[in-house]
Amino acid sequence: MKPTKQQEKGNSLYNQIAQKLIADIESGVYCPGDRIPSENELAAQYGVHRLTARMAITTLVEKDLVYRIQGRGAFVKEEKIDYCLNLNTNFTQALFNLGYLPCIRIVSSKVLTAGEQLANLLETQIGTSVFRVKVLRAASPTMTENTNTEPAVPEMLPLCISDSYLLLEKFPNLPILIYKSHSLYSLLRNHYGTHPRRIRTQVETEAAYKEEAKLLKISPGSPILTTKSQVCDQHNQLFEYTVSRFRGDRFSLGISY
Repeated sequence: MKPTKQQEKGNSLYNQIAQKLIADIESGVYCPGDRIPSENELAAQYGVHRLTARMAITTLVEKDLVYRIQGRGAFVKEEKIDYCLNLNTNFTQALFNLGYLPCIRIVSSKVLTAGEQLANLLETQIGTSVFRVKVLRAASPTMTENTNTEPAVPEMLPLCISDSYLLLEKFPNLPILIYKSHSLYSLLRNHYGTHPRRIRTQVETEAAYKEEAKLLKISPGSPILTTKSQVCDQHNQLFEYTVSRFRGDRFSLGISY
């Protein structure tokens, strides 16, 4: 069926808006991490229906130029973070080195007893006390400043969820101290004298399930890069098994041992 003149006009308008937004991104009007105008703002600016504005933004999403965060809008995509896993990888420090401002939020924590599978992964006895801590890791590419003298609160983008299982006998009071630290591995080094070293890592690609998609502010089913690692100390004693799930749209993972 041939499109009506009204449909052709709508298609032309959303393409024009999309091309203008693309030109603004390419010229630097909107930089990586910036929010582009909302559907309502575009509709008002160009005198079009909100659906037309939505189609324009969707065009940019399909071209992999912007991404949507539910309830907040669409943002210009940044280059993927090139994150290399090696013997001494420290996620927080790695982000600092790449120019990001990292932060963590503890999602949950509890002490449990190791079942057969977890005991095998930690090379310990069934029934051993294990501390499990799930952490949401986020970062901002820059510390933006306002017109006053104090820095503005940076926009934090959720990047990764880490689920760690640690032998509690090696780290007394860890369930308490973890809430006072900005980095698990910094705490292990500085307080316990333990220097973590990855000895085995498995990488998989999976789809985000509903709970983690909400934490990472992505759509359920979005691509996730999963790493499963066993970590030992400087004496080659295994003490941690950790599963990290990275946003596939924000990370490129490499392994170097």
